Amino acid sequence: MEVVNRFICKTSTLHGQILAHLSRHWNSTVACSVFSREGDNGYSIVSSGEKRPKDDGIFNAIGATDELSSYIGLAREFAKEAENGHDHTYTDKLKRIQCILMDISASILKSCSSLNQVPLSERHTKDLEEWIEEYSTQLPPLEKYVIPGGGKACTSLHVARTICRRAERCVVPLVRNGEVDKEAQVYLNRLSDFLLTISRFACRVDKKNESIYIPSSEEPSAAKT
Repeated sequence: MEVVNRFICKTSTLHGQILAHLSRHWNSTVACSVFSREGDNGYSIVSSGEKRPKDDGIFNAIGATDELSSYIGLAREFAKEAENGHDHTYTDKLKRIQCILMDISASILKSCSSLNQVPLSERHTKDLEEWIEEYSTQLPPLEKYVIPGGGKACTSLHVARTICRRAERCVVPLVRNGEVDKEAQVYLNRLSDFLLTISRFACRVDKKNESIYIPSSEEPSAAKT
């Protein structure tokens, strides 16, 4: 987690002021060793220099957001290497989302400091809503619950969607306590809807069949032997 935090603070141009509040160990990841041993006792340092337990809500939110970004990256690679040889049209959007998630992580980390928070732009959520509408017009109505499946690209996006819900649940209490800008919560909520939409689109592009939930009471009875 220490390396992730250093990377967030070093690379996010929107949160450059955080650099002045980092400990001497939080330097460039290029110049420093990949381990600091500072977290061996179960604590990590936030941007204000304060030590907090690794299971603190701040780190849970950052960790879930980082995990989400990582799995979106995997989904993006599956989409680029689609089995039918055609690149999926949403891959650039996924990369853009990863950058915004980095900004959200930096915003969460910065919430621990005495500096004023940098609000997240509502434009990012509007973009998601426009993308959802764009891809929804190319899909049949969602009338039944879809079970994750339908190719690697589709399924990986379903996994990203479930991780996104967890990241949102981690951010909610921070927003409730006034520690994090509510727009982060709104963005993650809309992002899960977008990931569901393009998971269905990926299934369609890869010419797979959607897996539809069928209640056990409606399943054909197994033949008796």
